[in-house]
Amino acid sequence: MSKFITDPQDPFDGLFDTAWAEIYASYLPPALNSSGNLSTSAPLEILTPVLTSEAVESSSAQNGPTSLVALTSGGIIINLLFDAAAMAAPASFRAGIQQAASILTSAISDKITVNIKIDYSGTGGGAAAGPDSGLFESYTSVKADLINNATPGDTIFNALPSGSSIQGQSNVAVWNAQLKLWGLLGANDTTTDDGSATFATDINSNLLVGVALHELTHAMGRVPYGPPYGSQPDIFDLFRFTSSGTRLITGGNTAPAAYFSADGGNTKLADFGQTSDPSDFLNSGVQGPNDPFNEFYTGSTSQTLTTVDKELLDALGFHIAPPVTTVIEAFGSTKLVEVGNNFYLNSISSGSGPELKYGGAVVIAGQFGGWTPIGAEQTAGGYDVAWKIPGADQYTVWSADSNGNYISNIIGVVSGVSFALESLETTFHQDLNGDGTIGVSTSVIEAFGSTSLVGVSNNFYLDSISSGTGPELNYGGAAVVAGQFGGWTPIGAEQTAGGYDVAWKIPGADQYTVWSADSNGNYVSNSIGVVSGVSFALESLETTLHQDLNGDGTIGVFTSVIEAFGSTSLVGVSNNFYLDSISSGTGPELNYGGAAVVAGQFGGWTPIGAEQTAGGYDVAWKIPGADQYTVWSADSNGNYISNIIGVASGASSALESLETTFHQDLNGDGTIGVRTVVMQTDGSTALTQIGNNFYLYSGGTGPELKYAGAAVTAGEFGGWTPIGAVQVSSGYDVAWKDPGTGLYTVWGSDSNGNYQLNLIPAVSGTSTALESLETTFHQDLNGDGMIGIPPSPTSAPLATAGASSDSVMFTGSPSILTLETPSAYSGHIVGFTGDGTLAGSDQIDLPGMNYPTLHSSYTSSTGMLELNDGTSTANLQFVGNYSQDSFKFAGDGSGGFVVYALPTTGQPIPTSAGDGTAAAQVAAISALNVSVAAGQDTFVFAPNFGQVNIANFKPATDTIQISHSVFADVSSLLTATHDDAHGNAIISDAAHDTITIQNVTTAQLLAYQSDFHFV
Repeated sequence: MSKFITDPQDPFDGLFDTAWAEIYASYLPPALNSSGNLSTSAPLEILTPVLTSEAVESSSAQNGPTSLVALTSGGIIINLLFDAAAMAAPASFRAGIQQAASILTSAISDKITVNIKIDYSGTGGGAAAGPDSGLFESYTSVKADLINNATPGDTIFNALPSGSSIQGQSNVAVWNAQLKLWGLLGANDTTTDDGSATFATDINSNLLVGVALHELTHAMGRVPYGPPYGSQPDIFDLFRFTSSGTRLITGGNTAPAAYFSADGGNTKLADFGQTSDPSDFLNSGVQGPNDPFNEFYTGSTSQTLTTVDKELLDALGFHIAPPVTTVIEAFGSTKLVEVGNNFYLNSISSGSGPELKYGGAVVIAGQFGGWTPIGAEQTAGGYDVAWKIPGADQYTVWSADSNGNYISNIIGVVSGVSFALESLETTFHQDLNGDGTIGVSTSVIEAFGSTSLVGVSNNFYLDSISSGTGPELNYGGAAVVAGQFGGWTPIGAEQTAGGYDVAWKIPGADQYTVWSADSNGNYVSNSIGVVSGVSFALESLETTLHQDLNGDGTIGVFTSVIEAFGSTSLVGVSNNFYLDSISSGTGPELNYGGAAVVAGQFGGWTPIGAEQTAGGYDVAWKIPGADQYTVWSADSNGNYISNIIGVASGASSALESLETTFHQDLNGDGTIGVRTVVMQTDGSTALTQIGNNFYLYSGGTGPELKYAGAAVTAGEFGGWTPIGAVQVSSGYDVAWKDPGTGLYTVWGSDSNGNYQLNLIPAVSGTSTALESLETTFHQDLNGDGMIGIPPSPTSAPLATAGASSDSVMFTGSPSILTLETPSAYSGHIVGFTGDGTLAGSDQIDLPGMNYPTLHSSYTSSTGMLELNDGTSTANLQFVGNYSQDSFKFAGDGSGGFVVYALPTTGQPIPTSAGDGTAAAQVAAISALNVSVAAGQDTFVFAPNFGQVNIANFKPATDTIQISHSVFADVSSLLTATHDDAHGNAIISDAAHDTITIQNVTTAQLLAYQSDFHFV
């Protein structure tokens, strides 16, 4: 063997574009030089200047650096070596080349590596490619290699002539790709220069894959050799025939007529070109006009390998992976089978049948865009073949002859509900449109009364239920088609004396109409226009159609009794309202401006009650979901006259006063008439709220509370609310409170309830002026547990300054101990007790600590009460039997706080300083203040726990334990809980004791209800 070629590429292969532009020959056959080696001959004649320019650019560009992209599907590896121009090209260019290479790697199973250089230059839609190097091998060895390496069962090479030469030639040119097949070059050598290809920059990207399949196979050896470049053939020439047994061995672009044959020239598989590129197929050849190996490409050129393409690659020595066989359908007697990219109409019994063809060439998958064959069946005249565009509601059916050649379309492009398509389903024995039915789909839309409305495919029939037949529904002389009128759909039909009534609806919309049709089903007119489902006219027709058209649960006009209190019943009939006498069942229709009132006519306003009066009717209205009411006065015929009251809230006295007329609780407060609430009954006067106003009753009578001559209304003064009243010599005193601020004031009013003056300004609950008035009201206004001013301590307070370890004993009347430096006190505290109120309990005042941030805990085993405000800590050592519930807390009025005691028993009272339960010195005092402590993990509260602050409470970690006598369960506790303005949850019991949990909201307590234990 000898080296014979180094770079055969020069003239461009004649490919094809949508204008049938030629793509010139992409190889340059080698010639033997004077030393006996082959070298590149002089370039062939360049057919166009543009392509000459491309060839020059390609020659220089492909000598530069390249970027490797390797493609494989497990068999052959194709290394695409993109030069700088190709790497700078649009990504879609490289993607198209790579897709073509992937198709080849999927088709060829040989474990070799082929290196192909790729260039991107020039214009004109052309491309060029060819093998770059090869060797001469003896014909004997080439034939042996082809036969010995053939796929088992592949007999294509058996037709090669015997002997040591072929048509007088003893050597054959073998390109690098074939040398690697037979081990004559390293099978996976990545350093060899195996082939090159150049593509013009203006090739249509939608056709680039087919162009690339054409050129890459040229680079792999799909090229001729022979004169004028040498007398030897290459492997391609062994299968190029001018007649049976006679091969054409020439490399010239002008060549005699030849064809591809795999059996020695007996059978023509494809025709070769003669003037453009003799290695390409002739577009008018038997292989068909759309093969990617053709001389010219068009918009219909296949973008994948055809069967004949694979046969040619097989002839070049490549092992072709067997085509994937897919049974598309096997209903009836014929099986539609896809083999590779082609389709066969096989008999189910014999397993064989013709290939599907169009225009004399086999049909290729994707040839008609998205159209895909989905079914086939043999008929008397040949075959019917059904097609569909997947994902689109488009179908058609071909008629083909007994050889599988397309004849015509039985039906055009139709939707899946086409009667013509569904009629053919029985021929195919197949549900082509996927509606669950083989054949025309029939659905009974309704079968009430004497007529059944039936959908047959895309049309509608008005069938008699007794006979099963009837006319087709028509409009303008043509059958009505589903969807013809947009969303309108027929939902019911019934025969009448003059023909038929047909009801229509837009699904998902409250729109209906009814047609009148003659006895032949032809539309005549609309019985009613477009109406809503509550239309009286529509509901009246329901009895004719024997059908609940609007789906309200009633056939006929819908009647609902809105209310039936008193002597009059307010009745909704369809979309209108009637004022019926309960005794007679009849009454006038409610009217406005001379026309019947229609539901929704006044927006959200809805009538909720009616009652006959001497002059006509009263009609109550409400906006559901809003606290707005009004009442009409109507005459005896139901005509609106005027509004008795304007728009009012449910608490309006005017509205509530009318409830007795209606015999109805209009505002839903549980009372018919004005609602009366006794707010306070301490003393001789009862403060009573009636509706939205307030009365000062004594013995069930008394004046209304007024301001500036008008009745006081709830909410008139913002958050201020009256909480108590008492009759005095000059008239009435009325106490007010603003719950949001905790402020109080007291009015003085005359004997008619008219405001005169404020007896005190806005004050806090600890105001002496307020507390002094409590005895007048006979009421604990500020909720401190006492009516009147709390008594002063009976003994002088004891104060300590600085560090002290003196023990203190409380004896006699409630006493106060003041610790100026709480953190420095380490003495014992003995006899600490009280009655649970501030005035009646011993007290310890800690002015140096901050009350709002107080956190406390008590350890019963040591008697130690630990107090922490976040800055300093005080440890008070108590001697006696105390528990977590023994202490309460309150502010001392100066920023600090007071500890005071709940009732306790069994507290040891040492009588001398030597008592072993106390420290060395015991000081007798007569004052102390107590507050409940909160432990770090568990906070325990007994009744009368006072005002408690808990800091650093951790929901889901800490626990609050409360006596059942305070709150029965967590529900009653949370009902008594609200948030203050600082986001702290405040729990208030019936005795006005409070627990303030700092930096924790009511919502958090609601989420962690298990934090509360009740004992």
